[in-house]
Amino acid sequence: MDSTRSMLLALARHAQESRLRWHAERAAVRARGETPARTEAYAYQVQANLCLIAAIGAADLPANFRLYDTFLSRDPLTAAEQLRQVASAYDHSGPIEAAHEMARQAYKAAFAPPLTAQEQQYVELLAGLPAARRDKIVEAAEERATSPGE
Repeated sequence: MDSTRSMLLALARHAQESRLRWHAERAAVRARGETPARTEAYAYQVQANLCLIAAIGAADLPANFRLYDTFLSRDPLTAAEQLRQVASAYDHSGPIEAAHEMARQAYKAAFAPPLTAQEQQYVELLAGLPAARRDKIVEAAEERATSPGE
């Protein structure tokens, strides 16, 4: 493997691992019944993704650039997503929090069933909104769901 491919793969693996750590932290916060907030793990995950995107842009990849059996897109954002999917990541933190593992498992099990027709309508409505508006609605719903007295 040449140096460009190995560098991009290493950055993609790093970006995916930081994403896993961020999601694990969010799951642990939700398992404790708290509202997730953007923390250092989120900022670290964003930074890793930005480094990957910058490296893809700086590499000036040819149109037929391949990594394993995937032809990377010329668009840096699409190529970054393709690389994150190809990279094998591992969350080195182990179990999220042993004391809250049962609550975390119950939380995950609550969302395991398929979406109902009404939930699917909500998904379609939210997907049609601009990202900033969608985030505001999700944050308001999380606040309402966790605020006492409601």
